[in-house]
Amino acid sequence: DERGMLRSALLIAALVQGLATSLGVRTCTARTSAGPTCARIHSPAAMVATSPSDTAASSVRAAERYVATNRFQVKEGREAAFEKRWADRKSRLGLLGGFRFFCMMRRVDSEGAQYADDNNYISCTIWETENDFNAWKSGDAFKEAHGGGTIGGIAAMLLATAMNTKGKPKAAMWEAILPVTVPPAAATAAESGWREVVADGKATLDGEAFIAMNRFSVLPGMEAAFESRFASRDSTLTEFDGFKGFLLLRRDAADPDGVTHSTWSLWRDRAAFDAWRRAENRAGKPKPAPPAGKSAGAAPSGGGQSSLTAGPPVPTFYEGILVLESEKGV
Repeated sequence: DERGMLRSALLIAALVQGLATSLGVRTCTARTSAGPTCARIHSPAAMVATSPSDTAASSVRAAERYVATNRFQVKEGREAAFEKRWADRKSRLGLLGGFRFFCMMRRVDSEGAQYADDNNYISCTIWETENDFNAWKSGDAFKEAHGGGTIGGIAAMLLATAMNTKGKPKAAMWEAILPVTVPPAAATAAESGWREVVADGKATLDGEAFIAMNRFSVLPGMEAAFESRFASRDSTLTEFDGFKGFLLLRRDAADPDGVTHSTWSLWRDRAAFDAWRRAENRAGKPKPAPPAGKSAGAAPSGGGQSSLTAGPPVPTFYEGILVLESEKGV
């Protein structure tokens, strides 16, 4: 009857709104002649120098990629079931315009690190532009990957979420700058645009890549200087065996964790990353203390971040599973 149809329509609308919220759709409070006014961490006033005497370093750098992530708190003992759910999903992500890279990031313990949150899994998709991400989010491919757009499919997805995770996923969107990439020998997506990975739901999947992140809380007004300092570093990443890609991420909206920027580097495996970290010629490697009576002088290129951030960076490490690469790489 009409009442039943109305209830179904309202239910679908509520579910879709919940999905959109978890994927970081902005809340727009007003519309101007330039478009809707939405919550973003970088307003035009913060991004562009207003004084004629300001230099180019007074503006944050233009985005060169757009990175969409969702943070999951997977329940202990449900990790394999969670991974199977992702392995079995229907998707044609690899066929979409602007797609660069996807993986599910599974956090790994390192040197007894104590983490401030329970976000042990993060889905990570890298796009050429934010418009490419929005096109996917508003198209049929999004519906296919999220229960097929049917009430039954969405209900099954929500049931699995309730069984495997603690609460809803939390979106974190990033603008990415300073990309460095080594294109793969070949794209990893099948003709369908998604990889067929066998997961039994009992054992977790083998890692296919290693991701290292350093999270920074940059002080207000110091964003441009922070990015400029990173840009001035002499990177030797591409000289190292196993390196696959690097991005400096900049938060696209405020988040309670206070993080504004993060490095994101992709490696073939943990051994390749560790070899780079031990190397003497890597950018940012701490320099030995100067001899007694000698001044330390200026901070080396890329160093001295303490005056720009609220504290030291927070390192976090992940194994990448369900890796999907375009022919361009990161």
